[in-house]
Amino acid sequence: MLKQLKTRIIKAFTLAVVLSAAAAAGAQTTWADAFSKFKLEARADGELFTTDSTPQFGFHGKYFNFMLGGNLGHGFSYYFRQRLIANPGSVMFFDNTDFLYLDYKPTQNWRLRFGKDAMAMGGFEYDAPPIDVYFPTTLWNNIYCFQLGLSAAYISDDGNHTLVAQVTNSPYINSTGLSYDAGLVSYNLCWYGNVDHWQTIWSTSMIEREWGKFMNLTMIGNKLVFDKWDIYVDLMHHALAWDDWGKNFGVVSCANYYFTPEFNIFVKGMFEQNKSETDLNSAVALDHLLRAGHTYARYGLGFEFFPKSLDKSVRFHTYVCRMTETYTAAGQNVVDDSWNFNIGATWTMDFHKMFRK
Repeated sequence: MLKQLKTRIIKAFTLAVVLSAAAAAGAQTTWADAFSKFKLEARADGELFTTDSTPQFGFHGKYFNFMLGGNLGHGFSYYFRQRLIANPGSVMFFDNTDFLYLDYKPTQNWRLRFGKDAMAMGGFEYDAPPIDVYFPTTLWNNIYCFQLGLSAAYISDDGNHTLVAQVTNSPYINSTGLSYDAGLVSYNLCWYGNVDHWQTIWSTSMIEREWGKFMNLTMIGNKLVFDKWDIYVDLMHHALAWDDWGKNFGVVSCANYYFTPEFNIFVKGMFEQNKSETDLNSAVALDHLLRAGHTYARYGLGFEFFPKSLDKSVRFHTYVCRMTETYTAAGQNVVDDSWNFNIGATWTMDFHKMFRK
């Protein structure tokens, strides 16, 4: 009963967003502007995990997203992305909503945003849409990055540099099961840069764990982009206390080589560690990004194929990845080693493009 009620509420809310956008667009902009983004996208994977125990394998739906966005006129725009297959939210109604924000751009150089958005943090793996990420880092898997809040951005005259200051709910609200009104916040400062072939996403965040106590998370992402290839290197460091500095960090890198516009081969590798001696005692003080005393390593390669006639609305991929986790248990050094073999397909239904044709 509750599930049916939630489904009806989501449908009613979506309809309200559509009607409101259309009404606001009436005199100031066209229907095409108001719904310039109107898509469904999906990804399904088949996976095989080999471990010391029984192998695990099967096919599953990875993502199914609904996206709606456009211009409302007078500097206002909006964006909405909902995951249509997800676990029920435990914190609030919008747990499974990635984006639900209103933008206001009073001038070419300034942008204000209110609503649910990705936390403004660095790293090209973090910044990529989840549907495009293969065998991610442990940090990527464990951070609740979509949060309600507000931000202000300054954009350079040439559009190549954007500086974002943002305040959101703390991801510790999600990871500890607290209520959204617990009063925990995250302060984020991020620079998006583009200088010739060099792109950057650098950030520093102060994430509140409990009242007045913070985790610092610094992310430094650098990417080189050329016609046939690109590569990024993301550096990540987080600390709950002064004596954590230098102990908890990670690095992830991914290189792509585009043989043709339809065929890409990629290699990706990462290393992460948390060398704190023990986890802190209370749940709110725990480091939820990496377990204390653990190191993680993953590396692999794969390819993507886009059928030429479908204008990149369909993508096929496959990859193989080795994963290791090392830690100490009962005085023994333990290494969990596994392989992941994956095949999958992603497809996008762009209704806006269909209507224009």
